Amino acid sequence: MKRLSYFIVILAIVSSSALLGGTETFLNKKEKAYIDAKPILSAYVEPDVYFYSYTYDNYLNGYAIHYLRLLAKKLDVDLHFVTDISRTEAKKQLSSGILDIALFPTFDSTNDQMFQLSKFPIGVLQPALLMPKIYQLSPVLESIEKLRIVMLKEDAFSAIIKDKNPDASIEIVNSVEEAVTKVAEQEADLAIGLHELFTAHLESKRITTLQSIPMHNNADFSMVKMFLTTAKENIVLISILNKAMAEIDYKELVFARNRFFPSNSFRQTDIKVPLNEEEKFFLMGQHVLTFCAVPDDPPYGNITQNRYNGIGADVIALLEKSLDIPIRLVPTHSKEESILKLVSKKCDFIAMSSGLSDADSQIAFTPALLQVPLVVLTTDDRLYVSDFKEIADRSFVIQKDHPMISPLRTLFPSLKLTLVDTDLESLKGVEKGQYYGLITSNFTVSHLFAYHIADNLKVSAQIPLTMPVGFALLSENRLLYSILEKSTQSVLQNEMNRLLHKWIPERSPRGFDYKVILQLVLFFTLFSAIAFALYFEMRLKKSRLEEATRSLDILNHELESRIKKEVEISREKDMVMYRQSRFASMGEMIGNIAHQWRQPLMELSAIFMDLKAAPHFKTKVTEHDVVETITSSNRVIQFMSRTIDDFRNFFLPQKELSAFCVNEVVTEAINIMKATLHHHRITLEVIEHVPDAMAYGLKNEYAQVIINLLSNAKDILIARAIAKGHITIEIDQNAEYSKVSVIDNAGGIKDEDFSHIFEPFFTKEKSNGTGIGLFMSRMIIENNMKGMITVRNVENGVAFCVTVPRFHIL
Repeated sequence: MKRLSYFIVILAIVSSSALLGGTETFLNKKEKAYIDAKPILSAYVEPDVYFYSYTYDNYLNGYAIHYLRLLAKKLDVDLHFVTDISRTEAKKQLSSGILDIALFPTFDSTNDQMFQLSKFPIGVLQPALLMPKIYQLSPVLESIEKLRIVMLKEDAFSAIIKDKNPDASIEIVNSVEEAVTKVAEQEADLAIGLHELFTAHLESKRITTLQSIPMHNNADFSMVKMFLTTAKENIVLISILNKAMAEIDYKELVFARNRFFPSNSFRQTDIKVPLNEEEKFFLMGQHVLTFCAVPDDPPYGNITQNRYNGIGADVIALLEKSLDIPIRLVPTHSKEESILKLVSKKCDFIAMSSGLSDADSQIAFTPALLQVPLVVLTTDDRLYVSDFKEIADRSFVIQKDHPMISPLRTLFPSLKLTLVDTDLESLKGVEKGQYYGLITSNFTVSHLFAYHIADNLKVSAQIPLTMPVGFALLSENRLLYSILEKSTQSVLQNEMNRLLHKWIPERSPRGFDYKVILQLVLFFTLFSAIAFALYFEMRLKKSRLEEATRSLDILNHELESRIKKEVEISREKDMVMYRQSRFASMGEMIGNIAHQWRQPLMELSAIFMDLKAAPHFKTKVTEHDVVETITSSNRVIQFMSRTIDDFRNFFLPQKELSAFCVNEVVTEAINIMKATLHHHRITLEVIEHVPDAMAYGLKNEYAQVIINLLSNAKDILIARAIAKGHITIEIDQNAEYSKVSVIDNAGGIKDEDFSHIFEPFFTKEKSNGTGIGLFMSRMIIENNMKGMITVRNVENGVAFCVTVPRFHIL
């Protein structure tokens, strides 16, 4: 009985301690004392930052609010939210101790001597462009020099634009509402700010004429992280917050993100890599990963206009999808700058790293994605050498930053290496005979051959070394190393063969081997013996063939006259169909011009209406009013004149074949069709896998084919009454061909119609169609440009692919 009493007393003590301090077991004594003395923490948050904070039925909610309440539950404290002051006032109250916590974005210029940030960010905000839906603009800083731009005074984007484009016209406003109003009333061409703020305002005010376009993959505008911020001297509180953030369960965060975020946003809840809970929580806390790259290292990677291209770009896209987290480029101008930014923690890792010549113990390398063979590139007159040791004492040249210099010198001590700045300089030295050959990777050689940079050279030897290519990161970043290692082994390596097939020519350049020459000689001898034996048999058959040939000549003469007649009839039919196709295209163009002119005519009418209405309201018309009216009218009339020029150019006859940029032609075609598509509420998306794809042929004819495909997609979307009609244009190219795909979501083509889709006068669900558009498009692409046009059903729709040569085909 006595023992039972002791047990009850102990149980009561344990229970009371769990109730009083169970949520603070991860804190030390000093931190517990701080929490006990502050049962209520005051926290500043901005009230309308979807999807992080918003008010619904007088209740503050959102992902950030939910996150802060989880922290409060872990600490067993209450929260007092402050939302009715400005960010500037919040910083003053935070530094003076009136506020305990504030949620600030990273672009806010917080003073390092006054504030400190939490270890992990709570969320990210996306930079975006706000503009009218009828316009399309690529978010590149150099392209907005003549536009009127509006920004919020507390954003830091104006400094970024001024750095890239000092002549940009920027107006600073005090609120999102003021920025939206100026764009809606055409007092500004666009606004730059945060996608979440723009979206919330457009939805709350039900504004349907504007759109917010997030700049996901623009390195100029990086995503903005939101951190919990405390006063600099409040070291105890920031330590408490960091510990509490680490105690939050990963499943709780997954639940919160599924609850508050739209399904198409990055949430780290659909991770395809087998990570443990600690690694998943690390990604959840990061929200976004950043990477550096070697700027000019084809085909592994290349940075042009702050965009990453090459094999590395596809690897990053796969990594981004498999980890379900946005990965952003930090642009650099050299390999040294990439290393410096990695060491200074301005980027999380370096992509497609093949070793860093000056790397030290603080940099680690993941297992290789690729093992690339090393080869020797020489002039054509050099013989192929099967064993590199036979020529190891010759003079070679190599790019100075090549990661395999040290292994080469270790394996071949007598090797004479000259270091140069670029591969192009190396090739010139080899061509002039200054060096025996260039040592480089097999993939680099394939790239040089694909772009005809080394046509007069060849591979004459293979070196018994392979160059590893993977990721480089700081050794201290243990969790990220484990994540990248598991991603490489479980996802990326399985896709490398497909990526190499895309970026590397199928036939890798090789030199001649003596064994191959011997096999050719033996084959030729055997072939000669067989040919000599067959010679006598051929003599016997010759006389029979001569007699049969005379009979065939007579028959051919008769057929020739019949064929000429049939060809003339066929040409007349082709000309009739071609004229009908041109008339149908002109009818489409007239409709497009009507849509393009409708809005400017309404604007012109409104301008003159203001001037006309002035006397009725007994308002004096000043000279300034007249000049302003003439200026506005000229602007609208010039736009209409340019529209006529654009449409007229598409009907100019073109007889000479020439090289042209596919991206420019697609842009011109979109400009022709965008007003019509907007009129029918059809959205258009352009995906440029290659920024400057090239083609060889008839530019105007090619443009008419693209317009015809867009017009067909528009017609079928209208005919089938698709509620959210959408058209996607994808532009891509390989070493020989460029490809443009036009994809709609109209439900696809029936199986029985596939064999007739390119036949003349065949039409389906197009009340005013002639049926000859696709037939003439195929004739233009296949007969005039030696290309190919194909069709296939895809998910929810159909894809037409136009493939044409990049260069002249003899």
